[in-house]
Amino acid sequence: MKLVSLMALLLAASVSAACRGEEDRSPVIAAVDGREIRRAEFEGFLALKVGELSVTTGTLRSRLLDEYIKRRLVLDRAAQAGISVSDEEIEQAAHENPQIKSTAATTAAREQFLNDLLIEKYYQQVLLRDVRVSNEEKQKYIEENLSRLTDRPGFYVREIRVQSREEAERLRNEVTEGRRDFAAVARLHSDAPTAEHGGLTRYEEGQLPAVLEKAINPLRPGDVSAVVESTYGFHIFKLEHRVQPRSPDERRSQYDERRSQLAEELIARKNQQAVDEAIDRLVASADIRIMDSSLGFTYDGQFRQN
Repeated sequence: MKLVSLMALLLAASVSAACRGEEDRSPVIAAVDGREIRRAEFEGFLALKVGELSVTTGTLRSRLLDEYIKRRLVLDRAAQAGISVSDEEIEQAAHENPQIKSTAATTAAREQFLNDLLIEKYYQQVLLRDVRVSNEEKQKYIEENLSRLTDRPGFYVREIRVQSREEAERLRNEVTEGRRDFAAVARLHSDAPTAEHGGLTRYEEGQLPAVLEKAINPLRPGDVSAVVESTYGFHIFKLEHRVQPRSPDERRSQYDERRSQLAEELIARKNQQAVDEAIDRLVASADIRIMDSSLGFTYDGQFRQN
């Protein structure tokens, strides 16, 4: 699809969203710094997160409402900072997520796609612009973690994590019976931190909770696990390949590579910490009100006392 066609789709999503904002007469379920959030807009976000489930728990809805409120806070700050995304940035991001180009993609999905780009750009230009890692911090982190990458067996695995068993089973069926690309499904649906990388990460043996590692251990490269539940949600894993400890000669030859990998890992951790702390500050300074009587479910989320 050419850029003009993609832009037309995304522009239509924005216009449609604006029209919905004018016409939406559904109950107000929350207010963030005076900005009303209506039930219909949240239900659209909820549908993207949990698929077409007819039943979701109050706890799950509460967690996702909290996430939606935090996204709204970040988007409002991005607007105040004058953050926008260019046609070229939209096209490049859409190239990495081909599903957004499909006319089958919903207006809500395209709208969320644009919001994701704005949030990421706000993070990079505002929240992370002053994050620095000193040479001393790098060296300490490398010394503490180098043996983790060189001396232990492990595995590369892709993960999809969602918050309901029904959605997890549906997505597993899509990647096994429907032959959909696991990495693409992870990018679109997973709420794990690895989603933007197609769910891919490397673990050492013993690093994961036992219930998750037990699900991965029997897999051969290319296999997809059954749905497994943990305190973090419902997981599906695809084993890419296993890693065996290297010989001393191999470890020496790849020493510089591992040091670089650990330095990047430390930067990623500091970036995530900076984002988490910034969002905590936004939440602490915001006037957030939940209209319990209009929700349609029992709210037990983070902003219950607000």
